[in-house]
Amino acid sequence: MKTKCPLPKGFSGTRRVSGILVALLALSLAVASAAAAAPFAYISNFMSNSVSVVDPTATRPLVMNVTVGDLPLGVAVNPSGTRVYVANFFSNTVSVIDTATNTVATVPVGANPTGVAVNAAGTRVYVINQFDRSVSVINASTNALVTTIPTGLGQLFGIAVNPAGTRVYLSDTGANAVGVIDATTNTFLGSLRVGFAPTGLAVDPSGTRVYVANRDESTVSVIDATTNTVRSTILVGSSPIGVAVSPSGSFVYVANMDDNTVSVYSVATDSIAATITVGLGPYGVATDPTGAFVFVGNDTSGTVSVISAATNTVVNTVRVGANPDVYGAFVAGVPRGTASCDDQIAPLQRQIADLQQQLAAASQTINDLTTRNDALGRQNSQLQGQINTLTNQVSGLQTQVNNLQTQVTTLQSQLATANAQNAALTSQNAALTSQNTTLTSQNTALQGQVNSLKSQIAGLQSQMASFQVQLGPLPAENAKLKADLEAANKAIASFVNRILNGKTDINVATAVRDTAYKMLMQASTTAGARDPRVRRAQAQYNEGLSALRAGRYFHAVREFREAYDLSERVLRH
Repeated sequence: MKTKCPLPKGFSGTRRVSGILVALLALSLAVASAAAAAPFAYISNFMSNSVSVVDPTATRPLVMNVTVGDLPLGVAVNPSGTRVYVANFFSNTVSVIDTATNTVATVPVGANPTGVAVNAAGTRVYVINQFDRSVSVINASTNALVTTIPTGLGQLFGIAVNPAGTRVYLSDTGANAVGVIDATTNTFLGSLRVGFAPTGLAVDPSGTRVYVANRDESTVSVIDATTNTVRSTILVGSSPIGVAVSPSGSFVYVANMDDNTVSVYSVATDSIAATITVGLGPYGVATDPTGAFVFVGNDTSGTVSVISAATNTVVNTVRVGANPDVYGAFVAGVPRGTASCDDQIAPLQRQIADLQQQLAAASQTINDLTTRNDALGRQNSQLQGQINTLTNQVSGLQTQVNNLQTQVTTLQSQLATANAQNAALTSQNAALTSQNTTLTSQNTALQGQVNSLKSQIAGLQSQMASFQVQLGPLPAENAKLKADLEAANKAIASFVNRILNGKTDINVATAVRDTAYKMLMQASTTAGARDPRVRRAQAQYNEGLSALRAGRYFHAVREFREAYDLSERVLRH
């Protein structure tokens, strides 16, 4: 039996007791490896209106693309890995993906949803509505909206639920604050100040710490969840967006968008343990439930970087859709609780080091005994006591192995539950087939109505011929109407100009975006996408999209207007 996790150099001792401990450690890791399953990452592609399914261990990591709503952003997977929830910013909906069939259900929520999170029990889904400044609560069993919680906050972005399911945390990029919701009563409790422009946030497995990425000051605020106060601030890379915590709570991963890096913070040493270079524009980051992999969505390069948590190196780069602005807990796999190899090895390695120190002390004692024969009996008794202690510690390691085997049994039970759910879905499919038969019958009835309408149209055509006879004196009136239409077109152009230069809220920004997009498409068709002028217009349009997602509406309008003007000049020349 082999484990995929390499043993550290400190385990290469030659003493027999050390060898026994190494064997037990390898056995425990092998059991953990057998319990693990390959994680699946669900990546929302903002400009492709799709979710890419990524398996890092497959020969072709990009499994498939699932179509969802317009401008998908936040993604969350339930603890059992059976459902994926996607917030569609422009559709005002949440797409619910069945991971067994990759079919999609749609749940209407508030205006401009961004972040989404699922509680540890998998019973409630929480969705941020940025424009409404509220949180929608969805019943995960029925996909029904339970309630909508007003917050009074400004520009909401990220969301996370503590492991107990009692608190929901929200980031407010405009007010530089984190809001707190009582998930038991669905009431807003208030907010606390953090760094500038907080975006992504995550709760550690103990529920005692909340980590918040502050985009505009390149830091992470660490919140004491017991007192709702900021206990410390971590300096990371430039423009951090996404943040994730390892299943053991030992490491925090932060995606730095402007640095193209991921910072790895060690909780034990209170320091940055590693800085990993990934793709261009890293946006969101998530760990799989086993802690073996870390996934990073790279907005600019349109890729996903897959990081090995054991070595802190990128082991795969997967091309997905356009602008993968995914963030949240977007990875599914073995239910939460299984730690990474490093997390499992660390406490065992410390125990081995302690044992080796004790063995070194025992060896020194034996050397002393050769020169002090008169105390041999007493010292031999002491050595026997140390050997007994070592034996007890080995027994403790065996207990850990047994615990890992218990986890395997639990996972097998969960698999049986998943099979039962699949049978229920088969029954639902039969019901849908029956509904299709009914709809076919209704379609036949509608065809009859169409034939009747065709008869009525023939009568109307006869009346139209009569009207055409009456149209003789109308050319003069038509000329006047053309003049009036020209004046109306000028008024419309003036109205568009007033929209482009008026008050910049999200409605204006989205209207300007649509106008700029139409003009850009015409310019691209006329001059070609590789034309330098078209490429500059495309770059301005992308800058506008980024500003729109960040809630900087005035800046978005300005960038969309520049894209509009550049495209118009292409059409004029």
